[in-house]
Amino acid sequence: MTRQFTTRGVALMLWLGASAALLAQSGSLTYDRTEEVTVSGTILHVVSLAAPDGAVAVHLDFKTSDGMLNVHVAPAMFIGQENFWFFADDRLEIVGVKTFIDGNNAFIARSLKKDGKTLTLRGADGKPAWKPATEGVDGCGVAHALLPRGTEL
Repeated sequence: MTRQFTTRGVALMLWLGASAALLAQSGSLTYDRTEEVTVSGTILHVVSLAAPDGAVAVHLDFKTSDGMLNVHVAPAMFIGQENFWFFADDRLEIVGVKTFIDGNNAFIARSLKKDGKTLTLRGADGKPAWKPATEGVDGCGVAHALLPRGTEL
């Protein structure tokens, strides 16, 4: 009986691991250029999420006239290499795709414009500009734990 439960537990863990790996590999598939929109607004919070490998993902809690968006940006290292930065209360124009990730409304950014300067995060095909092109599980470029809050539900 105990052996049967152990076998089922191991099978469940393997299935969950495989599902997470497939989701991580399919991140770029969630970016559909035909669904692209441009939004303008103000950053409420700049959120960094660390992965076990030390990489840091950047997300923005972004207030628009239509409500809150959780913007999935890119790895912090890539943003810094492009000599770009974000602060609360910055006004931005963001081009990207609205989607649904981790039970929350989300926005995967392709480019951000601040003070006349543009940061391009993805090519016309939606593939990330950073190397290596590992997108993590939510399109921001870092395989971090799920977002700990749902400010934009």
